[in-house]
Amino acid sequence: MTDAVGHGTSEVRDDAVVLRFTLEFVRPVHQVWPAVATPAGLRGWLADADPLEARLGGAVTLRWLNAGAGGRGAVAEGTVTAWDLEHVAEYTVAGHGRVRFHLAPAGTTNGTVLRFTNEVPRAGEQDRLSRLAGWHQHLEHLADALEGRPRDASAWTPDR
Repeated sequence: MTDAVGHGTSEVRDDAVVLRFTLEFVRPVHQVWPAVATPAGLRGWLADADPLEARLGGAVTLRWLNAGAGGRGAVAEGTVTAWDLEHVAEYTVAGHGRVRFHLAPAGTTNGTVLRFTNEVPRAGEQDRLSRLAGWHQHLEHLADALEGRPRDASAWTPDR
């Protein structure tokens, strides 16, 4: 297994776009889970999560770490729409739609398969491509954070 982020896929529906990535990590689920389901873990690669009420129906606010054009990243408020400890963390937040992390053991290797899904309202082709590229970059940051090499999100730009 590798921590490299492969190409994502997208499915265009009548009213939504669904982006998907599958990643394999060489660490067990209990080590990957905190990175996608706790404020400290999310802060290491994606967003400040405050609040993050770790339960179905709980409140969540994500403040993206990337600064973009000089300011803090986007702020997205929403709800925890799926929660199964060490298996599924799903957040539905304004502007970013449904963001789902599904973790499963990877066969007999003691690793983890992470199936990432982002479902957003359908917009133009440029938006679909931008979101696909953006999530690819964020998931690269996740892989680096899990390896103890967090990236400086303030250096993020929309050029990817």
